[in-house]
Amino acid sequence: MYRQGQKRLNQSSRTQGWFWGGITGLVLVSVVVVLVLVNLNKPSADENLLSVVEHKPSTLVSSSPRTVSEPVIQTIQAGAPLPALDFPLGSVEEACGLNEFPTFWVEVVGFKRHYYGHGIKVLESNEECRAALEAHMRDINPYLWSITDNMIRPFDFVVLENPLTFERIFADPSGDLERVQDALSSPECLLQGDETNWELKESCHADALINYALINRFCFDLGILNRDRTIFWPEDNPTPEQDRLMWKQSLEGDWVRMKCKILSPELELSLERHPTLLKLVMSLDESHSNKGSRELLIELAARLGDDAAGLTRETSAPHGLPYLENGEEYGRFSWLFKGDQWGEFANKELPSADRFERVFNMLALVGARKSDPRDEIQFDWEIVAQHLCTPPYYNSKQSHERTLRKFEDVKDVLVAYREAHDNPKSCQEVVHEIRQRDIKLPLLHQALDKFELVAIELDVYD
Repeated sequence: MYRQGQKRLNQSSRTQGWFWGGITGLVLVSVVVVLVLVNLNKPSADENLLSVVEHKPSTLVSSSPRTVSEPVIQTIQAGAPLPALDFPLGSVEEACGLNEFPTFWVEVVGFKRHYYGHGIKVLESNEECRAALEAHMRDINPYLWSITDNMIRPFDFVVLENPLTFERIFADPSGDLERVQDALSSPECLLQGDETNWELKESCHADALINYALINRFCFDLGILNRDRTIFWPEDNPTPEQDRLMWKQSLEGDWVRMKCKILSPELELSLERHPTLLKLVMSLDESHSNKGSRELLIELAARLGDDAAGLTRETSAPHGLPYLENGEEYGRFSWLFKGDQWGEFANKELPSADRFERVFNMLALVGARKSDPRDEIQFDWEIVAQHLCTPPYYNSKQSHERTLRKFEDVKDVLVAYREAHDNPKSCQEVVHEIRQRDIKLPLLHQALDKFELVAIELDVYD
């Protein structure tokens, strides 16, 4: 190709020209490759983008790490800036500067992805943000973290002397491991089957058992991902408020990740790290229930009298396997959750006099003073009032069947159903209706009085 127009050059000159031309070309190509690789690996706001499945399999984002070969630089289109929102001073949103965050979703070669890693960078560089998240997260119960449904849970309802919180489980993980090792080295602590012995709560370190189990769940397993999260998908055109909520949820997960990051790998309960301890834990599963070590530790904590462990129950997980611990079967509140009245209270149904009377009968009897103070239960009446008096409401199957029996014509059923949901009775109307009845139980009157005062104070009564 180079020979044309250059016949005057001798063979030696042509060879020399090709040689130096090739060397120059190789150098230029090498420089370009190096620059591209440097830019691709350069930290930026879009680093570690995670892809999201386009259909909606669950409320949890499924993701996989970006590889260097993806042409991210040329294909990302940052959306228009979102309007600034008013956030309370000192809140996570204000302290972390969520108004300056990019939109949660970005367009990458026709796929919707979300920024991942941006929150970690903000946390690492912004002390005010870290402090706000610390204040926000420390009192949250891990079992209630980011719950999105409207069913009330035992953890919502029962006030504990030593509540289960993120602050509690991250307070002393290494010390908790030592206490767990001490407890499981004592045969009297290795309760099995239906055995319970709440007198051993202190000597067998029941609180450390559940603390250590949850550290392993969140820091060495999928606990951070296995939580309900409110996801507004790109095709739903999230509002600025919804976009910022997704970012706040992401920051909460980043806070837990940072807490876990500074822990020693020796805390992991595995065959590699603690084979003897793991064998002892798994020996608790005499019935071969296929429960994991974390679940067995939590149930043992309940058998030994930790009240928080005694409020745990089997739950599904948005991502991965369900959690199979049933601590509520062994704790001191077990009798409360076995009856139908608990289920009727837990489901968020429409207010009605019949239902409220049954619920308040339960609350009155359960909350009555007991001969043994250890059997007493303290309720969070604010949670009770908010649960019973604030929409949205969801009728249970039994409630719907009761409605069906009242109407022969399906059209009438639908009209009544819609009317009830569009215009639900207020708690004031329902309590007034109950008070017109011939109530013999003084404890029920006391429960109604207490509920009424709290509901009025919360402005949810009428």
